[in-house]
Amino acid sequence: MWKSFARRFGADAPGVNRAQAEQFLNSLHAADLALAVGCRNGDAAAWHHLVATYRTPLDAFARVMLGNSPRANEIADSLWADLYGLRDSAGARSSPLEHYGGRSSLMSWMRVVVTRLEADQWRTTRRMEALDEDRDGNSQPVADGADSPDPDRAKLIAALERSLSAALNALSPDDRLRLSYYYVHNLTLAQTAALLAEHESSTSRNLARARTAIRDRVSRTLRREYHFSEDQIGQCFEYAIGDWAFDLRRMLAPGQ
Repeated sequence: MWKSFARRFGADAPGVNRAQAEQFLNSLHAADLALAVGCRNGDAAAWHHLVATYRTPLDAFARVMLGNSPRANEIADSLWADLYGLRDSAGARSSPLEHYGGRSSLMSWMRVVVTRLEADQWRTTRRMEALDEDRDGNSQPVADGADSPDPDRAKLIAALERSLSAALNALSPDDRLRLSYYYVHNLTLAQTAALLAEHESSTSRNLARARTAIRDRVSRTLRREYHFSEDQIGQCFEYAIGDWAFDLRRMLAPGQ
């Protein structure tokens, strides 16, 4: 509460009289502030309570704001990842909850965060579209594998990318989100489990199951639709674990 007090009164904080101080402190949403502090400090019970209480209404708010579009789910997922502290530096989690001071309700504050996330992502999308337009207009694409000693590399890579995209699209939303948290955002098993409100061992098993399902589906697609031999399928997987530039973040985004 002292941070909120200092932000409200600034340099005058030491000279504020008792009545002013009590009036301000009584105006704070103390329970919401305590919950935010608990989450910032890594209290698992506080985080589970936050998710259980606010996830459904905030998902609904995102859908109202953006309609039933894939971006609504993307924004909502980004909110929870950011609140947990995806963007940490020097090994310490950094969460927007650090800026919550209890002046408004936690629900109102998180709605503002959702709105800002949507605006940030809209600006990022616009910048990326502009870059794509510049590339399309000013340069000629070079076929993947044009300088490769393997003349079939471009064909294998193209088939692999389409097969892998289809396999990822066939996963459940929870599986896609779990893979995104763990492999795209580089969260630990414990952090991923906390975000999905499941046990860490369940997260590990579900990740393993999803990986197996992806590999099986990709192999089946390459074999049945592209009529690749076992050697060609093996070569595809070698490319997959090599320096192949596959955009997993984009492929796991909602709506892809």
